[in-house]
Amino acid sequence: YYLPVCPHNCGGPILHYATAHLAANIPNLFICESVRKHYLDEYVGIVPQTLPAVEGELPLPPGPGLGVELSPEVFARPDIKIEVSRA
Repeated sequence: YYLPVCPHNCGGPILHYATAHLAANIPNLFICESVRKHYLDEYVGIVPQTLPAVEGELPLPPGPGLGVELSPEVFARPDIKIEVSRA
């Protein structure tokens, strides 16, 4: 029915990239909500690039997949618990 869609992007740096891809492909996108403090401050060090908005728009990153990976330093943090699912 082409109702306006407004994704709210507030769930971490990987979701930030995924939301940029989603928003770029929704023909009935109204607005994509995001929080500057997250991608300008809180995501720094978790991902190599934080994908800040440029003139009010989220650019799409180059490369395959989402275009983002976690920084290697994240895996060395003492407060990180890594779980692998074999299912």
